[in-house]
Amino acid sequence: MKRAEKDRVRAMLAADSPKVLANMRLALARGGIANPLEVHTETELRQALVDSELDLMVMSHQLDKVFAAPLIAALRRGEIGAHPFPIVIILVDDADELLMRRISDCGPDDVIVLSTSPAALHARISVFLSGQRKPLVVSKHYAGPDRRTKERAKSRQ
Repeated sequence: MKRAEKDRVRAMLAADSPKVLANMRLALARGGIANPLEVHTETELRQALVDSELDLMVMSHQLDKVFAAPLIAALRRGEIGAHPFPIVIILVDDADELLMRRISDCGPDDVIVLSTSPAALHARISVFLSGQRKPLVVSKHYAGPDRRTKERAKSRQ
């Protein structure tokens, strides 16, 4: 993606930790994305999803101890917001298997376990901004990137 195009990326950062927000900001700045919308609570996140058309979201999985990932599922299903498929990257504190599954079921493009450096986060964001995104699927129970393995996808054809 060219620099002029990156200037037009509508990004949002959602975290209640100043340190995590600072790292998110730095990761976006490395990629030429300036002035992201910032939210700090689940209520602010919900309102931002309703009010804003976003291209990129980088968010913590919980805000003020509220599990915020289900808002992504609502966004993907078209229940809130105008654009259901922005790039969504969710940051988690713990790689607990159950937590990771709950988050994945909400339809993010990527889940990153903290602590990650701004450079590593920028690298992951750059993959999506360069157009290397998994195809999106919508079913009765899931909307988001296709997470099926190649073998499983073939068996469904």
